[in-house]
Order: sequence, then structure tokens, then C-alpha cells
Amino acid sequence: MMKVSLDEWVLNVDTEKTVALYESQNDVCECLSCKNFRKASLLLNEEVMHFSNKLGLDLHKPTLLNAFPVDGEQVMYSGHYTICGEIIEGEMDAWDVIVGSHCFSLVEEDGNKSTETLTEPHFQIGFEVVLQWLLPESMELIKK
Repeated sequence: MMKVSLDEWVLNVDTEKTVALYESQNDVCECLSCKNFRKASLLLNEEVMHFSNKLGLDLHKPTLLNAFPVDGEQVMYSGHYTICGEIIEGEMDAWDVIVGSHCFSLVEEDGNKSTETLTEPHFQIGFEVVLQWLLPESMELIKK
């Protein structure tokens, strides 16, 4: 376990187990919203990539991913990432860490299927981010 401090959060993170958790998740949603999220996530800035690497996250594999079209050709995404470890300090349910264009928060466990089999301590980080629509298919298709 490694102690990680991010703003007002202090986390005890097992990066190796977190990386292994994401490597074991092979189910990838193929809907247009999820495809666009993965494509747009390839263009994230270095600050967001450093944040995710520090925690062992695979930014392409969030759970409970939601997509909401916003003005122009943009989509607001929200979802969760699971991290093996524990929260030492940090406020729950507050958008309290901003990294690049992402807003991250500590969230209560949601009974997520991907974490049901985890026996070691773990917690979730929620996120919100607005990303550009990059697919050739019309964004109108996700509104249906």
C-alpha cells in the first residue's frame, strides 16, 4: 500500500491490485456514448493521466458511465472508478478534487457488480467531465 495525498484527500492505495482489477475487466460496452468516451479519453491532458497512473486507474473502464449531450458537439460524462485500498481522510459526496477538466469525488459503495468479488479493502471515486463528440456518427443517435 502506498499513501497518496491529493488536495484534502489522504488515501492508502494498492496500485498493483488496482491495475490487476482493471486488467481483469474485459467487458467493454460498444454503445456510441461509451465508444466516444474511450476515444476522447485518449486525448486527456498529462495532469489527468498522472492522476490516474498514481492511483492505478484505467480511465477507459469506468463503471456506471452516464452520458448527457450538452451544448454544441460535447457530452458530459459521469461514472465511477474502483480503487483497491482505503480512504484515510477525505469528504464523501463532494466534488472536491479538480484535475484538468475532470471533477473527482469520493463516493459511497454502490453495490457495483465489478466490486462484488473484491475481498480486500476498496473504495470508489466518482467523476464528471465534458468531452468533445469525436465519432463520425451523429450525436443525435445517443439522445434516443
